[in-house]
Amino acid sequence: MADKSRTHGPRPLDAKDKRTHTVSVRVNAAELDQLDQLRAVRKMQRGAYMRAAFLENLPPVVPEINKQAWLELSKAAVNLNQLSKKMNVVGMVEASLIMRELADFRQTLLRVAKQ
Repeated sequence: MADKSRTHGPRPLDAKDKRTHTVSVRVNAAELDQLDQLRAVRKMQRGAYMRAAFLENLPPVVPEINKQAWLELSKAAVNLNQLSKKMNVVGMVEASLIMRELADFRQTLLRVAKQ
């Protein structure tokens, strides 16, 4: 029976999906260090990492260079979006402003592509 007044948090799992069994594993210091290094890359707790590894369901690791490119492109996209919003609200924007923003965006794309 679902509680329709729930507005916060995840929905409760079905009984068949609930994790009710515990599996303990002993590791030495070197193995624990290796586990911690592997899980730190994905920012996962030990148990969650071990379960995902066992189920062959580890999330992909995004290289740092991709994260940096994403940030740069996001900033450039925000600038273009603001310009577009201004064009829709005001109705006209100076062509020089549009050309400058597009040139900046192009330079960002070229810089990211070279990385």
